[in-house]
Amino acid sequence: MSAAPLAGPSLPVLGGKVVLTALRESDVERMVEACSTDDAHRFLETPWPYQRSDAEFFIREFAPGGWRGEHDERVWAIRERVSGPLAGVIGLREDEREVGFWLHPDAMGRGLMTDALRTLVGHAEGCLVWPEVHWNCYEGNIASMRVAKAAGFTYLGLHDMQAPTDLARASGRERQHHAVITSGGDVEGALPWPDLA
Repeated sequence: MSAAPLAGPSLPVLGGKVVLTALRESDVERMVEACSTDDAHRFLETPWPYQRSDAEFFIREFAPGGWRGEHDERVWAIRERVSGPLAGVIGLREDEREVGFWLHPDAMGRGLMTDALRTLVGHAEGCLVWPEVHWNCYEGNIASMRVAKAAGFTYLGLHDMQAPTDLARASGRERQHHAVITSGGDVEGALPWPDLA
């Protein structure tokens, strides 16, 4: 394995509970564990079954490529301390002004993702000058919905996907919840959040 630094954010982004950093070679095993769960299969757009080679590609090629300007997504590792293990991943897709995220199972239930999302949205608004950031998840992903609500996103409803893939149809992933957070003002089409108990 190469010990050379991977392309990524030049400085950590500090939240209240988390720090957002570049991904590292040492994150491969944790990524495989996180993306091999039943929930990952159901709710993430990742290969299945998830292999070590998938994590290596994401960490070595895809994530650095975004920071080099080769595509529109910038990815951060979520950690509880700069030198700590990978707790999750969060990314911003510039073309859609959209955020996506996941956590390792042993990092859930402590408010880490809500803090990471609030931190990154502030980073997007302050550093990337986005007037709004969008979020969506597949129907049934209550944990992700709780995070978006707690981070201050405004709910926009459950919608049919415009062009679901055959895989999405086969797995029943044809509808998504949508929400948005803006830099100010009322949100057109705002709805009450569903019961997330």
